[in-house]
Amino acid sequence: MGLFNFSRKKKELPQKLKPAFVERRTLPRWKIASPAKIKWHDSKDYITCEIRDLNMRGFSLCSAEEIPANEARMELYFNEKYLFDIEISAAWHKEVDGKHIYGIRFLRIRDSDREKIYKMMKENFSNYLGKL
Repeated sequence: MGLFNFSRKKKELPQKLKPAFVERRTLPRWKIASPAKIKWHDSKDYITCEIRDLNMRGFSLCSAEEIPANEARMELYFNEKYLFDIEISAAWHKEVDGKHIYGIRFLRIRDSDREKIYKMMKENFSNYLGKL
């Protein structure tokens, strides 16, 4: 093996030989696939997006636009009713069919916003609450 092999790109396994997805999160996410809007702290316009899954630690976001890497504070607007003022960090990013998909982690979220998330899940996605 040696020191010269550490920087080589590993060969991708064919799709049928890849292992199935294994959930490694200690708190799995609710699969909701809900439309939403985001707005950065210093921006005036909302960007439409989709929140694919959500839990109290983060969410998966799908957008046609790339989100700024250095931004941490944003407003998340759900169902024309729920507004969350949060600080985030992008844990991962991939591009699929021209869409940008992000794994987002909450850096700061108020307790009142956590309660609003639970209330929103209970009102709009109650069939998912028991499926953790």
